[in-house]
Amino acid sequence: LLGYFSEIFTCRIVGAGKESPLIYEKALEHLGSPKEETYVFEDAFHAVKTAKEAGFTVVGVFDSSTADVAAEIKASADYFIEDYRQDYLLF
Repeated sequence: LLGYFSEIFTCRIVGAGKESPLIYEKALEHLGSPKEETYVFEDAFHAVKTAKEAGFTVVGVFDSSTADVAAEIKASADYFIEDYRQDYLLF
């Protein structure tokens, strides 16, 4: 899978957790794309909130480990998918 990515950003690498938008901003800087055209895919509620507050379009992704907050993720994100086969719902 690594061949599909030009860079990988982790909280450890950027030095901040996803309560901070730093990881999203670093990825955006690397991509060089406009923020309004850059989508963040997240399955953690706190990360969805952080990315939204930073001005990103957010796709909430269902994960069984966060099923208890799936409704909150769905309500906070711009889009919500059950799995990645639902890409047709985005555009």
